[in-house]
Amino acid sequence: MSRLEDLGLGFQSHRYPASRPPPLTRSVLPALTNLRFRGVHEYLEDVLAQVEVPLLNNLYVTFFMDLDFVIPQLHHLIGQAESFKTHNEAMVHTHHSGIKFMIFEEAREFPDLSVEISCGESDRQLASLAQVCSSSFPLLSTMVELDIVDESHPSHWKNHMETTRWLELLDPFTAVEDLFLSDKVAPHVCRALEELAEDRVTEVLPALENIFLSDLQGSGSVPKYIEGFVDAREHSGYPVAVRYWKWENDDHNPQW
Repeated sequence: MSRLEDLGLGFQSHRYPASRPPPLTRSVLPALTNLRFRGVHEYLEDVLAQVEVPLLNNLYVTFFMDLDFVIPQLHHLIGQAESFKTHNEAMVHTHHSGIKFMIFEEAREFPDLSVEISCGESDRQLASLAQVCSSSFPLLSTMVELDIVDESHPSHWKNHMETTRWLELLDPFTAVEDLFLSDKVAPHVCRALEELAEDRVTEVLPALENIFLSDLQGSGSVPKYIEGFVDAREHSGYPVAVRYWKWENDDHNPQW
């Protein structure tokens, strides 16, 4: 397979054998640039333990829901891929049937890296993605822009039930300066930030400078659900400005 450029593996079953296969001699796929996978994370881990893909440019992964994601091989692959190291924009995209994390190069419309978890429950979506995007996930600490978009109809968030989950998910993004929030998800993310005590207000998103909210009504006023966080950041010496944007569904980039 020395000329293989595109590889896709997909499965319907949510089960994986209890007895894992013995490790084989590692193989090199020298021409592989695109890798797509859908299935349980244990299968992908076993595959990645046996291959090297030095020219990987695009990685699209969909995992079935699990309560315990242990994916060191995936983290290693992402950390070693030179093509991902120039990316500085990330997006969390959630809908009724799953939640997805993506990274982009500046001004790029389509992601080069996408990790999705197939799950319909909002609390489990956040918990599972927080596990996948833990502090050991490469690249998160270098992202300077983070967009969080909810396109479920109607919104499936439960008030105040996901506060801790949101903070866990945001915690590794230590370099994010600009946070863009779509209208359905903004109150929930901001209320989670409001829960931070004044002496912890810079622990999550310490480099944050701007929060961009979707201004559907054209009011331009700062919502009450974020006032406390903004005031606390001001008092801490690390102020955050609230600005407004318009989300265009056909483009990852916000419209000013």
